[in-house]
Parts: sequence; C-alpha cells; structure tokens
Amino acid sequence: MRNDKIEITDELLACYLEGKLTANEKAAVERYLSEHDEAMDAVMLARYELGLKRAKRRFYIFGVLALILVAVLGLLAWRLLTPLQMKVNIIEEKDYAIPSLPFKGGTLQCEYAGNALQTIAIVPENPTVFLNDIPYHLKGSRVHLVFEANGYQTIDTVVKAQRSVELSLRRNNDLGVVFGRVYDFENGQPLEGATVSLLDIQTITDALGQFRIEIPFDKQDAAQRVMIAKEGYQTWDELYRPSATEPWLVALEKEVKP
Repeated sequence: MRNDKIEITDELLACYLEGKLTANEKAAVERYLSEHDEAMDAVMLARYELGLKRAKRRFYIFGVLALILVAVLGLLAWRLLTPLQMKVNIIEEKDYAIPSLPFKGGTLQCEYAGNALQTIAIVPENPTVFLNDIPYHLKGSRVHLVFEANGYQTIDTVVKAQRSVELSLRRNNDLGVVFGRVYDFENGQPLEGATVSLLDIQTITDALGQFRIEIPFDKQDAAQRVMIAKEGYQTWDELYRPSATEPWLVALEKEVKP
C-alpha cells in the first residue's frame, strides 16, 4: 500500500501508534486511514489496547511506589512512637578498685529534655540499667547522668541519648590517707623521729610530730593497723579507719624502767 509514494506497512502503522513518524509519514498514514475504514478500526483498537497496556503499567508502578511510601511512613511512625531504650553500664575500673571492698550499689539520676529527674537504685548484682521511656525523636539529645555511691567518686556527666553508654566507676581516696600527729603523753610536746608503720609502708614524724602515709588502691581497706615506735617510748599499735579529713592524734607513753 502506497500513499504519496510512502508505502503504508504494518511496521509504519505500529510506529504511528508509538508516535515515531515524521510529519510527512504521519500525514500519509492519516490520509490512508481516512480512506480505509477497516484499517482505521484496527488502528483504533490497537491504540485502545496500547493505552490500556500503558495504564496498567502506570498503575503497577504507582502501586509499588505507594506501597514503598506506606512502608517508609509506617517505619517512620514506628520509630517516632517507640521509645528509645538506653542501656547504662556501670563498670568499676580495676586500677581504682579495692579488692577487699566490693561494690555495694549506689544511685543513678537521669534527666533529659527538661523531663522530671529520675532516680534509679543500682544494686551490685546488676550494675546495668535501662532507660526505657526516652522518646525516639530525642535520640542524640543531651542526657544528664549523675551516679553516686559511698566510697566512690561521683560521676556527673552529659552524654547523647543512644542505645548504650558506659560509666567508669572509680574509688575515691577516702581510705587512701592516714595522717596525724604524735606527741608525748606527759607534756604534750610533739615527738620528732617517731617511726610510723602501716603494712609495708613507713614514714618518720617531723619536728612538729606530724606524719602522713599515702596508701595505694590495692592495699586500701576499711581499717588499717598502724604501729608507731620511738626509742624510750612504748610502741603504739592500733586498728583505725583511714580518713583524708580526720587526723590521728597519738600520745606515746614513756617506757617504764625496771
């Protein structure tokens, strides 16, 4: 079939439906269709089927996109509505621990985003706690944590809201110092040169009778035996609790001569 020297073929009609013809080819095809009703009906049917096929394709594509969008929105909503569970691990540092005095618990205070202060008791059997009611949208916000326990340094820190955080626990030095003054029992005068012994640590009192012993962490305890000796005086040997704030005042009595 020819129209103005352009042969009308099935391939040309297919290109016509796809809109891939030149202006001359399109004009030739349209003149041909206006003269051939059967061809026009076939083209109209093919155009309808092609449009239906395209509509179905668009429906599938938009349907998949809609499902993806719903899934993303659902995940986002779940994230926003599900509170962040923040695990706080409290770990005692071995280099600052006292072997004879195990951890006996303490309290953890938590405050975030202007919410009311929470106080949580920490027991030695389980030094890990979970903060379960932090809204997920506050992830990354500031969380103020304060941990306190007898015999330990206070931990006062600000961290980001996250799934896990670790607090390093250190003993304070309340049991790491023994200090005081040695004097004569009879006249109250300070005794210089008295030997003060604690475990394998020794020191000598100064001109004012004063002494001070620093006890390393691995040798600290709730009570320490201290011996104080000076020639001409009775040896003093007692068990006392160390203190960084309360001095020991020791009076030595002179030896009784036979």
